Amino acid sequence: EKGSSPPANSEILQKKHENQIMYVCLIEKFYPEVIRVTWTDDKKEVTDNVVKGDTWQSTKEDEYSIASWLTVPAENKDKKYYCKYEHEKKTDSLPTQGIFHMLKTGTQEEDCRTIFNRGNLIYQLMHRTAYLVYITLLLKSSMYYLTILFFIYR
Repeated sequence: EKGSSPPANSEILQKKHENQIMYVCLIEKFYPEVIRVTWTDDKKEVTDNVVKGDTWQSTKEDEYSIASWLTVPAENKDKKYYCKYEHEKKTDSLPTQGIFHMLKTGTQEEDCRTIFNRGNLIYQLMHRTAYLVYITLLLKSSMYYLTILFFIYR
């Protein structure tokens, strides 16, 4: 029964690595957790080399955050991209040009890794759980098969 609240903070971080640039769109402290995040250039939606993390619950109860990142070739550094989010309380578009938050060695890079890890943690746990359930059911079926064969040839 808590009312909706729009994202309290949203920003784009940038990291250049070898011949690629990674833009990270971080949207924090919104409720409910339903949100749509897309990347666009000046003309159309960008879907290649885009990773959208899952929403995660912040330390404060009933507030959620999400991260999405776009990787582009370094030669596109002058091209403008936008991280657009749509929440029931607010819609906004953040440009990649004029970014002042650079991911550097040290605390911000560590924070970024934490965001990626949290965003993918739920997905990884679900994947691991599904894998273990599948293996367990496969072993169980094999045991039933061997038991039936035992009684048939006995």
